[in-house]
Amino acid sequence: MKGTRIYIRKQKKRPFKRFLKYVAISILFISILGLGYGGYLAYTINKAADDSYEELNRGTKSELRDSKVTLKDDPVTILLIGVDDYQDEDKGRADALILVTLNPKTKEVALLSIPRDTRTYIPSKKKKHKINHAYAWGDIEGTVDAVQELLDVPVDFYVKAGAKAFQDIIDEIGGITVNVPFDFKQSDLKGNYVYFKEGTMKLDGRKALAFVQMRYEDPEGDFGRQKREQETLKAIADQALSVNTLPKANKIIESLGSNVKTNISLNEMLGLRNFYNEIKNQEFKKLEIEGENIEIENLSFYEPNKDSVDEVSNELRRILEIPNYTVNSNEQSS
Repeated sequence: MKGTRIYIRKQKKRPFKRFLKYVAISILFISILGLGYGGYLAYTINKAADDSYEELNRGTKSELRDSKVTLKDDPVTILLIGVDDYQDEDKGRADALILVTLNPKTKEVALLSIPRDTRTYIPSKKKKHKINHAYAWGDIEGTVDAVQELLDVPVDFYVKAGAKAFQDIIDEIGGITVNVPFDFKQSDLKGNYVYFKEGTMKLDGRKALAFVQMRYEDPEGDFGRQKREQETLKAIADQALSVNTLPKANKIIESLGSNVKTNISLNEMLGLRNFYNEIKNQEFKKLEIEGENIEIENLSFYEPNKDSVDEVSNELRRILEIPNYTVNSNEQSS
């Protein structure tokens, strides 16, 4: 194939997606440290793993696999699902979908961000629609099926978290300190204003999310927001991985257990320890899908380019050590 320089149209940056990826890595690191921290913390991790574990109806093997795979020994995929679940009366939609593909033998890690408006066949509804609607219609199972339908690669594992999880994590680590570039106000997830003053400011989870979401009042626009995102993410990492936070690790992990769902068992998490230590400082390969904005019945969609989908699929198959072939798109109309 022609290398892996695969591009997508410029989209509005989604801070929640960046939080999902970065905090997930920080969570893993905290858990790994905690596993060697002894006694009660080990018990807490075990209980949190039990609370968060939720097997898919299909069982432990994707229907696109000939046999079961393990995180420790096999090339696998992990689907990170960020859900906008802050409206109590609404099941929510998948605001962020990131497919992590890793190979423990070659030490390769690839990240594929799937645009939330991607138009694809949704098996649970038997029609084409936005991929982020798959969660509202079919929960985690429906989302996994839709991603497999789009890419024709197995989704072996998943991790689902909502906005509340990220707020709770920041709160549990004691908040973060950032430098506010100028005075501004921004509404939080419930529509209440948060007021920011120029200078150093300590933020809890609610304020941190508002801090990275503001764009229209920033004279640098998206570029200014990106700088605030980067500063916030670094502050999360510094605080989460600091020595002062380790005594709070049990509370952080308890929070994760109640706010995160996954089909990764504790034994599978343990299998990631050595792999994580080997790849934590390397750059991850970033794959993206080309496509175009279209409108159907007054709804905006992102129509993926079939050749680009095929190229991405084959690159994932290479990492997964699955034979390449052209994806057969489902032509059923919406």
